[in-house]
Amino acid sequence: MYELDRPTNYKVIWLNTNHATASSDRKQFIFNNLPVIQIRNKSYLKINSITLSGDGLGSASNHNWEIKLMNVKINQPSYFNSDNNFVPTIANINYDQNNSVQNGSMMLEVEDQDIMQLGLHIESDDGHGAAKNSQDIDFHIGLCIEEYMQ
Repeated sequence: MYELDRPTNYKVIWLNTNHATASSDRKQFIFNNLPVIQIRNKSYLKINSITLSGDGLGSASNHNWEIKLMNVKINQPSYFNSDNNFVPTIANINYDQNNSVQNGSMMLEVEDQDIMQLGLHIESDDGHGAAKNSQDIDFHIGLCIEEYMQ
């Protein structure tokens, strides 16, 4: 059995929804032309930080937000999502009137791959994307990939 000590390599990816190709409802964001992110060893992806900004920031409060990761290969047998859509959830947050973000500590095991594009699906508890009342809500997300050398 392989025992994990400490990660030996960290890769940090900063994503800003302003820099993505967004769907018209601002639920899907595709980040194209990323520098190649190589995954060659046992690795885990997790959220390092999330902040919000934009004209619609006031409309973001008092909502629960679900953020899902697209276009990245994960260890499917070790993951199950109760919504049965097979797109892994990487964060559930609540943005409240104090402008604070609460996030659980979710991690995904990622498979060997070269990542050059990834996507995010962002949706609030009442079904809207990162816009409300015709005002955009921008998400700034720091992803961290912890790589363990074997």
